[in-house]
Amino acid sequence: MMPRIAFSPICQRRGGTIVLFAAMMVVIIGMVAFAVDIGRMQLVRSQLQTAVDAGAIAGGLHLKNNPNDIKGAKAVAESFIAKNQVGLLVDVPPGTLALETGNWDASTGTFTKSAKSASSIRVYAVQVNEPFFFAGIFGQSSFAIPRQSIASAPGIPLDIMIVLDLSGSMSSDGRIEALQQASPSFVDTIAQAGKEDRIGVMCYGVQNGKYSPQKEGHTGTLYTASPADLFPDPSQASSDWIGVLESPMTDDFKELTSNVLTSTTLIAGKYGGGTPIGAAIRDGAHYLAANHREHDSQGNDVKMLMVLMSDGYANEPSSAPDDYAISMAQYAAKLGIEVHTISLGDSVDVSLMNAIAHAAGGQQFRVEGSGSDLTTKLKEAYRNIAGTINRTLLVQ
Repeated sequence: MMPRIAFSPICQRRGGTIVLFAAMMVVIIGMVAFAVDIGRMQLVRSQLQTAVDAGAIAGGLHLKNNPNDIKGAKAVAESFIAKNQVGLLVDVPPGTLALETGNWDASTGTFTKSAKSASSIRVYAVQVNEPFFFAGIFGQSSFAIPRQSIASAPGIPLDIMIVLDLSGSMSSDGRIEALQQASPSFVDTIAQAGKEDRIGVMCYGVQNGKYSPQKEGHTGTLYTASPADLFPDPSQASSDWIGVLESPMTDDFKELTSNVLTSTTLIAGKYGGGTPIGAAIRDGAHYLAANHREHDSQGNDVKMLMVLMSDGYANEPSSAPDDYAISMAQYAAKLGIEVHTISLGDSVDVSLMNAIAHAAGGQQFRVEGSGSDLTTKLKEAYRNIAGTINRTLLVQ
């Protein structure tokens, strides 16, 4: 008689562990497969969003320059979408693209279709038949991902005050020549946007009573309208530093480029004064707010903006000129004025110009160098500012 073999509980438990491990491996492999396919879906989603964003921005830029060329905007958007790889199929199938032009209402977050004078474009695309790696086990061989993007080429009209440093140091290293040659390009760029924009020009620095435009045969006007409580010492407001209004707010851009922003007006040391950056911001902001249009002829709200240029350090008022400049930038911000700054040359107080821009919601643009190189860089800075304030934005 064969002896009976008894299996210990330990051996039985070892066999159960193998079965349990095999079952868990199936679950783990299934989870990994699920995670891989989910990851692929997220990747395709991100790639498609990038593609429709690129198409929307490109189409929006085209609309900004050609508001009535709807067909051209759509063609540009499609071409930029085609440049982006999406999933394993590489291209977004053209038949899945839908492009609409219209206008974006930022206050309500809504897009309204329009075929005429559109300022926004909506791009919708679906990446179809994108293969799964593992989901076929469950009967799903492919998936589709839809994405949408809306870009708006802002039609916001602007009241812009250009505030320029004409101190004696501007005669160094080709700075005044750069200013004379580059400033008209900013006006030209703004004009190309085709909106109801206006531009004024104020220069500095003048100590009140020390310079007379009439006696010098100049066309500017001393700006003495700022309230006394904005001056560092209200009791001395009548003899303090002030700006010179070289051009009132105007939409006559040819006048600005031909007569105002030229070598006959932009002269280094013209006023025989210092560098009262705070006074320049104060008077530029005060004039801009006092002459601001609430709406253009189409009923659109008008935004106020200042472009401030300096090549040196604030030295007026003699006590805490930096603090006064920043406080006047804060004053401009309270009036609703966005201030962008240009730091021109290699001897400028970059930290102060950055602080001014930061205080008033703008950006600083650094322009270094000398001679013709400075002119080229200043023109580029002006273009960048124009691009910043008129840029095409992704709004959804």
